[in-house]
Amino acid sequence: MILFVILTRVPPKAVGRFKSVCKTWNALLSGNAFVREHCSRSAIPSNQKVLVIEHQTSSIHPINFETHDYEPGTSITIPFYHRSYDNRFIVVSILSHLNGLLCVCNKITSDLFLWNPVTTAFKRLPPPYSNDFYKDNLDAVGLYTDTHDDFKVWYIRRRDDTLAVNVYSRSDESWRNIPLTLPSGYLTTRFHWYSGTLCGGTLYFTVSESVVGGSNFMISFDVNSEQFHMTNFPAIPNHGIVYIHLVNAQDELVMFVATGHREMKIDMWILREGTWLRMYSFPLISLDLWCSITHYVTNGNKWFVMAKFQKIFEIDTGLMWFDRFYPVTKFQCSDGALFMETLVSPSI
Repeated sequence: MILFVILTRVPPKAVGRFKSVCKTWNALLSGNAFVREHCSRSAIPSNQKVLVIEHQTSSIHPINFETHDYEPGTSITIPFYHRSYDNRFIVVSILSHLNGLLCVCNKITSDLFLWNPVTTAFKRLPPPYSNDFYKDNLDAVGLYTDTHDDFKVWYIRRRDDTLAVNVYSRSDESWRNIPLTLPSGYLTTRFHWYSGTLCGGTLYFTVSESVVGGSNFMISFDVNSEQFHMTNFPAIPNHGIVYIHLVNAQDELVMFVATGHREMKIDMWILREGTWLRMYSFPLISLDLWCSITHYVTNGNKWFVMAKFQKIFEIDTGLMWFDRFYPVTKFQCSDGALFMETLVSPSI
């Protein structure tokens, strides 16, 4: 038991080396109980890394929690098919991330993969339909674990003004359908669904009619009861450019809303007991500068707006959250995600 506890505190890459010590250690370190405990202990800032996928390169960057900057990156090789037909560009898009696993899509083949960048293990998910799979402008995904610790992929598919929700079970290696009924107007391609954000046992999806005006709404999915709810939206402008990002900050749902035209105003909202409270408004920034925002970060008292490798500005919020990065999954001109280094496998 003492050895078990000690090894759960060892960095993931070191665990891989320790498996070769002997058969007993290999069995211990490969077991589900060890992987679960190691994952829970890995949720600390030093185990968080940023994966950046650009047109021709991909790299992993450590995070300096004193300067809030990325440190020099290490190039990595994506272990599954990820190149354009002419082999010039990487065509992988990061859709979501949870417990060290990334859900990524090949934008040419439409295949979905679960991938652990630390162990390099990956799994191509079987398509739930025979004719096609993930379409970036129509579909959305979300990741969660249920009460039985089963890792699941929530996949919404829209075709010809029809909508279907399917959930993939890692343990069963299969999909099943979950009914969802929405007003017919919400099924059209005018609305764009964004990847789900897991917070307190609920997946939240924002749905926007357009980034320039139009209506917005949010669908919440209770991962235990598997019930859907329409969640109210804060009072935000329905004109001009509107971009919405959700983040989970210590099991509190935070929404960043950027609105404006040539200059962007960012408001920070928190959902508490079903009501959105506006906590802070960031200073106006130019549209060009705003387009480079990659993520938000807090060091306990201050929030920082980050533009890939530098801070744009900071604001003292007085909110005591642990050091943790809250990334915008979609980067400008590249794809990126913050992930936690774990041993979690995409397969059972």
